[in-house]
Amino acid sequence: MLKKFILKTQKKFEKYATKDNSIIKSIYTTCLTVLRPVYFSNEFLLMNGLKKNSKSSQQSVIFFTVQKSASTFIKKTIAALIGKEKVEHIRLTAYLTPKKQEKYYNDPVFMKKVLKKKGFFYGAFKALYPFPDLQKFKVILVLRDPRDVLTSSYFSTLFNHPLTAIDMINKRKKFSDYPIDQYVLELAPELKSRYKEYCESLIGNENVLFLKYEEMVADFRTWLQKLVNYLDLGDKQNIIEELTQVNSFKVKQEDKKSFVRNITPGDHKNKLKPETISTLNELFKNELIKLNYSI
Repeated sequence: MLKKFILKTQKKFEKYATKDNSIIKSIYTTCLTVLRPVYFSNEFLLMNGLKKNSKSSQQSVIFFTVQKSASTFIKKTIAALIGKEKVEHIRLTAYLTPKKQEKYYNDPVFMKKVLKKKGFFYGAFKALYPFPDLQKFKVILVLRDPRDVLTSSYFSTLFNHPLTAIDMINKRKKFSDYPIDQYVLELAPELKSRYKEYCESLIGNENVLFLKYEEMVADFRTWLQKLVNYLDLGDKQNIIEELTQVNSFKVKQEDKKSFVRNITPGDHKNKLKPETISTLNELFKNELIKLNYSI
C-alpha cells in the first residue's frame, strides 16, 4: 500500500521537475532519494547485508539487456513464469543511481555478497559487468537491433520517459535541441561497446539463453516456451496462454509521447537519414552479423 502511494504521488509531481524553479526541482529529487529505500525495501536490505538467504531450490536468474528493449515488460514476464514462491525479484538497477551502479557492479567482492545463487531473480542489467561466478547462474540475454534501440532511445529521452531520477531530468535538458540523427550518432559508440561485450562474453555460453526482442514481437508464444524450457519450469501452458492472450504487441497509432511508441522492427529506416544508417551499419557491422540482423 505504501509503495503504491509513493509511486502515485511521485507521478503527480514529476511534471514540475523540469521547470526552471530550482527549489521545486531540489525538493523533488531530495524526496526521491529519501523514499527510495522505502519503495525498494528488498533491494535496500540486500545491499546492506540484511536480507536472509532464500529457502527456494530454484537456481537464481540474472537478466541482461540494453535500454529500449522492453526490459520492464520482460522482467515482469520472467517473474510471472517462474512464480513468486520460487524466486524473489531484485531490481538493483532501478534502486541504485547510475553512479552507484558503476561503483557496486564493478566490485566483484561486493557483488559476490549480493548475488545469491538460489531463489533470486536479478535484473535488468543494461551492460555486462564483472559479476563473480556468473557461470553458476541462469543467465538470460535479450537484445534488439541496436539501430532501433538508438532510435527508440531518442523519443524516450526527449518525450516519454518518466522523470523519476535526476539523471533523466538532466538528459532531457541536455538533448532537448538535438535532432534525432545527431542524438543517435553521439550515443552509438557507447552502445556499440555494450553489444561487443555481450557478443564476445555471453553469447554461446552453456548457461546463457540468448533471445531477440524481434522474436518476442513476432511469435510471443514460442518465445515464452524457450524461456520455460531453459529455466526448467515444467508445464507452464496455463500461464503461457494467459500471457499470450493479454499481450498483442500492436500499436494502433504512433505517439511520440507514449511509453509504447513503436515496437515494429526496422523503425530506424523510417526515422534516420540514409547516411546515418550507413554509419551505424559500419559501426555495428560485426555485431549485426553475429546477431543475424540485416545490413
